Amino acid sequence: MVRRLLSIMFFLPSSVLFAQETQDSVFAVKKDAAWEIKYTAKAHETSRMLAKRFYVSEGQMEGSNDEATMRKLEEGKTVYIPVTKDNYYTTRPAPLKMKNATELYYRVGRKDDIALIANYCGVTKNEVREWNQLKGYTLKPGSALFIGWVRMMAHDTLNPGLSGAYYVPKKEKPKDTAAEPPALGGLDTVYNAQTNNGLNVLTEKGTAVFFEKPGKTVMYYAFHNEAPRGSIIKVYNPGTGKAIYAKVLGPLPDTKQYANSIIGISDAARAELGVSDNRAWCELSYAAN
Repeated sequence: MVRRLLSIMFFLPSSVLFAQETQDSVFAVKKDAAWEIKYTAKAHETSRMLAKRFYVSEGQMEGSNDEATMRKLEEGKTVYIPVTKDNYYTTRPAPLKMKNATELYYRVGRKDDIALIANYCGVTKNEVREWNQLKGYTLKPGSALFIGWVRMMAHDTLNPGLSGAYYVPKKEKPKDTAAEPPALGGLDTVYNAQTNNGLNVLTEKGTAVFFEKPGKTVMYYAFHNEAPRGSIIKVYNPGTGKAIYAKVLGPLPDTKQYANSIIGISDAARAELGVSDNRAWCELSYAAN
């Protein structure tokens, strides 16, 4: 039994992740019987830069893309990044490698089943279930499924091995948001103040559960074990692309309802997050101190 529990803990994605510069999740697609990352080229990038960034060879990049794409990489063009034994992990990377690794996801299609996903990952069906805390073997189309880790460097890395490889764009002038409606309860403003406009954050990825909060309210509330009472947590649903801000009431209650979850959110937020179930996979960010 102990051995079984250790195995589960080893394969599950870490609940508390290193602070990162972007909250964008990396998604893979099925292409030619393998995983590949469908990437949108940024300004000033070249295929050589992308090969270095994702730890693949230029030859592997050429095998995943047409000649025209490789010859001239234009901003906004779709590029396929091969997922290989050199940049893909199905066990959590060692701490030194974890700095240049991020979690990899796949959006479940209508015809996908867990056996097919496990085959692409090179793991068992039970390992896929354990990674994603699935109760059974049924996958929900459109949901975001964790499928391992991909080795990659940050876009504006200062790694001397990539000296001059990446252009660091100038900070854009903040867009005028005066005409945009504020987040529910104005919690986005508090979140920005607490996190230095998102520059000083910790992130987590895992299961959220929803609890009933009686009475009408203009705010969303949350239970969380790490963020102190009064903190604002940004909750992002990668399956729907929607996000909300929630104010922390205190730690997660020690009850069965919150088992295997990283956050409890007042159920009024379900519609805003595009969720119909009582549990959902989400990504959190909150102030680091």
